[in-house]
Parts: sequence; structure tokens; C-alpha cells
Amino acid sequence: MKHLIVTADDFGRSPAVNAAVERLHCAGLVTQASLMVRAAHAAEAVAIAHRQPALRTGLHLTLCDHDPARAGLRYFFRRKTHAALAVEIAAQFTRFRALGLAPTYWDGHAHLHLHPTIFRLTLPIAHAHGFRATRLVREPGPPALLPWIFQALSRRALPALRGLGIAGTDHVFGLRATGRVTGAVFARLLEQLPEGTSEIYFHPGAEPAALDPAPLLEIVRRRGIQLGAPPAKTPSAPLRA
Repeated sequence: MKHLIVTADDFGRSPAVNAAVERLHCAGLVTQASLMVRAAHAAEAVAIAHRQPALRTGLHLTLCDHDPARAGLRYFFRRKTHAALAVEIAAQFTRFRALGLAPTYWDGHAHLHLHPTIFRLTLPIAHAHGFRATRLVREPGPPALLPWIFQALSRRALPALRGLGIAGTDHVFGLRATGRVTGAVFARLLEQLPEGTSEIYFHPGAEPAALDPAPLLEIVRRRGIQLGAPPAKTPSAPLRA
């Protein structure tokens, strides 16, 4: 059985993103959206989430603006940043709940939620707030540096996630095509979707062109893919990169 979660990242970043998320959700393609609670247009995104109750909304933890690599190095080597980092992480989870949104899943801008320091600080906070799923960035494909890094970080996170019963998917797609998810790229991912539970994430409203959901949903129907999150399960061992 093939289950597919389709995630819109950066929900709340701009009116264009918000409109694209709602359009693609109403069309039946986007099943969940990751909210940036600190973003300028988060209030508009939350209004959309409330009027579209079938849109599963999660927290897109945002801890850098422009250079995730530099931020990651700073968080790893400068221990004096950790206390302030923990405060900001807790504040974003608290803000998410204060907006009237149920705890679901969290991920991170530039996947920094898998950074060892951020992950260590985040996990108890997320669990205390009732979040029971996160994104493990495990994308099949030929060897490449960035997918290998996130495979390794996901592998490192697995024991702690299993210990708390935090769910994850078997596969995640979008890393190799970040910022370039066209209709043709999306269609290719759907045609090659493996067995198990997969997530495809992208950035509606900020990709090169607006997606036409109709041909993509036809592939979903033809391939017998079940859209939406299946019953939660503890993440399995990561794929080899």
C-alpha cells in the first residue's frame, strides 16, 4: 500500500504562499501545511487553517533567516547560544498552541529541526506539547552530499523518537528538487512512489510555476495512492543513502 502526505512548507510566509496552499488543499492535493508562527502573514495562514479543518497544520520551526549552514555551526559550537535557543523553540511551540491549533507534527525551516543541538532541545518541548510526529529527511536516490547528511541526522534521531513514540514516514521527497518542484517533477515523484508511507514537500506560491493539481491527482488515482496520513507509526530504520 502506498500512502502519501503532501506538505506545503513556509505556510504564513506571504499572501502568495497562503493563497497557493489553500487553493491546492481545496483541490485535493495538499494534505498538510507547516506554519511559520513568526512569519509576517502567519495570522492569515491561521485563518485559512481554521476555515479548512481538513488541512492538517504543523509547526515549521524557524531558527535562521538566510544561512542555515552558518546558523548550524554557531548552534553546534557556541554553547552559550543554547539557553536562548531553547527559549525561542519553546516560544514557537507555545505560540502555535495559542493560535488555537491542535498539536500534530513539527519540522524545520532548512530542516534545522534535525540539527543535533536543536533536536536535543526540541524533542522534550515538542513531546510535552503533545506533538507526536516529525519529518525525517530520508530521500531515496543516487549518492549526494546533502541527502547523505540528512540521512545521517535522521538516523541519529531515530532512537530518541522511538523511545517517545514519535511517528515519521518511510520516505521523504523534495530535498533534491528544493525550489524547483514543477508539475513534471511532482508527476515523476508520484510515478516512482515506493511502497509504504511517503511525504512530498514543496513550497507552493514560491516555486517556479503554479502547479495544476488535476493531472497530478489523476496519477494518484491511477497508481492507487492513498492521500493523507495513515495511522501513526514509529519510524523504521533509515534507507541507505
